[in-house]
Amino acid sequence: MVRSAIDPIRPGASLILAWQIKHQHVLIIGGGFVAAGRLVNVLEADAKVTVICPENEELSETVRRHIQDHQETTRLVRRPFQDSDLTTRFGEHAVSSSSSTGTSERGNTTQTIPNGQIRNNHGENHNDYQEQAVNMVLSAIDDIPLSTHIYHLSKRLRIPVNIADVPTQCDFYFCSTHRDKSLQVAVSTSGKGPKMANLIRRLIADHLPDRIGDAIDQVGTLRAELRKLAPGPEVGPKRMQWMSRVCEEWKTDDLAELDHKSIQVVLSGFKDNVVYSHCQVQEKLREESEADIRQKSSTTTNADLAMADVETDSSESKQPRQKRKPARLILVGAGPGDLELLTRKASRLIEEADLVVADRLIPMEIIDLAKGEVRIAPKKRTTLPVESNPWDSVPASTSSDYVQEQLNEWCLQGLREGKTVVRLKQGDPFIFGRGAEEILYFREHGFEAETVPGISSALSAPLAANIPLTHRGSADQVVITTAQAKGGVLPDNFPVYDIKRTVVILMGVGKAKEISELMQSEKLGWPADVPAIIVENAHCERERVMDATLVTLEQVVEEQKAVPPAVFIIGWAGNVLRRT
Repeated sequence: MVRSAIDPIRPGASLILAWQIKHQHVLIIGGGFVAAGRLVNVLEADAKVTVICPENEELSETVRRHIQDHQETTRLVRRPFQDSDLTTRFGEHAVSSSSSTGTSERGNTTQTIPNGQIRNNHGENHNDYQEQAVNMVLSAIDDIPLSTHIYHLSKRLRIPVNIADVPTQCDFYFCSTHRDKSLQVAVSTSGKGPKMANLIRRLIADHLPDRIGDAIDQVGTLRAELRKLAPGPEVGPKRMQWMSRVCEEWKTDDLAELDHKSIQVVLSGFKDNVVYSHCQVQEKLREESEADIRQKSSTTTNADLAMADVETDSSESKQPRQKRKPARLILVGAGPGDLELLTRKASRLIEEADLVVADRLIPMEIIDLAKGEVRIAPKKRTTLPVESNPWDSVPASTSSDYVQEQLNEWCLQGLREGKTVVRLKQGDPFIFGRGAEEILYFREHGFEAETVPGISSALSAPLAANIPLTHRGSADQVVITTAQAKGGVLPDNFPVYDIKRTVVILMGVGKAKEISELMQSEKLGWPADVPAIIVENAHCERERVMDATLVTLEQVVEEQKAVPPAVFIIGWAGNVLRRT
């Protein structure tokens, strides 16, 4: 008998699943660093959460803030754990530590009875597993005997349980996850190397295509529309195969740009089992637009057309033919990302430009102002190849210098063709925007650049966090620096401590630990408790403000999973308006 080549079973793995716990009750015991990470995970999964932590134990700032901000779905019980907590419904936990059974917030009482059933004071029994008072238990405390007790009690009640840092007492492990809208990428080491999982997760996230979350959301919309178009189970295989071809043949950036009109064009090919390419869809949309214009134009009367011809002939006879405009280069600051914070001059120049060459972080709503050609900076890569474009010759090991050279070449190409070129830069061109470098480059090639200022995130991010960079009696000096000097290292002239100095650090998320240690060093002398505020995506849709001190800066960045672009504001000015 000949056996087929089947991969052998490799024991020892975990079964990785996407657990749906929406509206289910999760019990977290503990309120420190580990509990903070657990709380973020389950709140993002739309669970209801009870946090139990004794009065004499300090709460993590993350735990405190999320409980304050999500009062409908979180409860804080400030007392030691009681056995009855595992059989108490959300919002009904007794806060007294004198007994294991007490009066709830709603005036109900609960008690444990055999087989893990739940009985409330209305005499109702709840035997169904789905109706359990607690659906998941997460112990995040440094108390081995109590954690072991919680584990065995949870197992007896058939409640899934995770005891932090004790793999043998875990029904499941927490993965290191990267999330972009509907996309979630999970990395598990089966509880053996959490830090390694974090490093691997970051490596994967760094090499995911830009806007992959948007692309997945738009594919979801396309699938939903396809199911409406062809709902029957008999066409299920055709639907799956056709959708697979769309995902394989379209680029991520193009999928992210799908809208209602383009989705309808894509769907029009399903009947004949045809997958139109992005270029074909754009061409069909152009044809439809031109047809609409022709239809509207056909309603114009012959008299109107004749009058227009007369006026045109008259104006041309009175005015000489205009000469071709000379090439023009303008460095335009796009501000922090909010369309309404773009200057009127910047907005006009973007609309009038023949070619807009833009930084990658600039939001699409600003880039969409352009009526001419648009080229966006390729993503910086370290190992994976950059997806090729007709005008993209960036090598696989793309660095920031290579990207800069590509942007310069695009601008130079447009200028040599006599175009008006807008070089659209995030923030302000001259505040860590390499604007002066570009002006010198184009000057060497015979072109003089104009500049239009933009609001730098170094100045706007503090406003988003309600921090005055200067304040009489608190701060009379501001230092703006970067965490990414030439070569990607911290600058060697970081500011020394001054009680009235505010330091704004750009591009510091990946170097939070180094910044914290350097500023607290004997050389610089910054106090450990000085406020350090993190502002992520200032003035954009995903803006977040996170409070920390210099000593907790790295912890908060890790707990909150802060991502670029983000600004650090360090100094006592952070307490002027944000003092609790």
